[in-house]
Amino acid sequence: MDDENKKGIDKKRQNRKLQQLEKRLHFTFSNKSLLKRALTHRSYVNESSIPVKDNERLEYLGDSVLGLVVNEYLFKSFENYPEGDLAKIKSAVVSEETLAKVANQMNLGDYLIMGRGEELTGGRYRQSILADALEAIIGAVYLDAGLTKSKKLVLRLLKKDIQRIDKLSYLRDPKTTLQEIVQKKYKSRPLYTVIHESGPDHSKMYTIKLTINDRDITIGTGSSKQKAESDAAKKALELIYSNRISI
Repeated sequence: MDDENKKGIDKKRQNRKLQQLEKRLHFTFSNKSLLKRALTHRSYVNESSIPVKDNERLEYLGDSVLGLVVNEYLFKSFENYPEGDLAKIKSAVVSEETLAKVANQMNLGDYLIMGRGEELTGGRYRQSILADALEAIIGAVYLDAGLTKSKKLVLRLLKKDIQRIDKLSYLRDPKTTLQEIVQKKYKSRPLYTVIHESGPDHSKMYTIKLTINDRDITIGTGSSKQKAESDAAKKALELIYSNRISI
């Protein structure tokens, strides 16, 4: 097969992959080169024999668009929350961890364009790279179609996480939240038991076991019994709201 035919086949294969990703995004780009650039990691630029632009500038733009959309949604949807509480939710929603999780759900790593060296070291599925690529895609959508379409994309991807993070009691006392859940279901309270103490009196560490309805759920640690109990309750809420356990 000559070089021209090979290039033609490679281009068709790449176009098919871009179309697959557009279906996952529920968005069709007018300018396909924007999507391709959003997927291009700098490692590919370093290894390419022809001039290619990476996704870092699009990531920078996408980060700003993402922040604006999430802040506006929180402002309108959580009218009774003070600024500090909104900031905590926003910080968790736009975190690398959350963005990488969303990127993984759409198998974004399969579409990234990166250098051979980066790919061999697991870069295609590295959390930071996935989060950056998702932000770059948001920036690309903004340039391609404007803020309204960008907003629809962001909320389609992240609305469930906004609601999940609010439920995780970042803003409320986790012990109070868990107690309300347990009392509603079992008409009883969670049981916190100290199972270990360590360190001198002025610098103790406590380990607490959390039991619900005679079932051991989590272990919490802290520099006081109250902090250890709060840690155990928060871990339990994370398990409950992520459907990893059912109480």
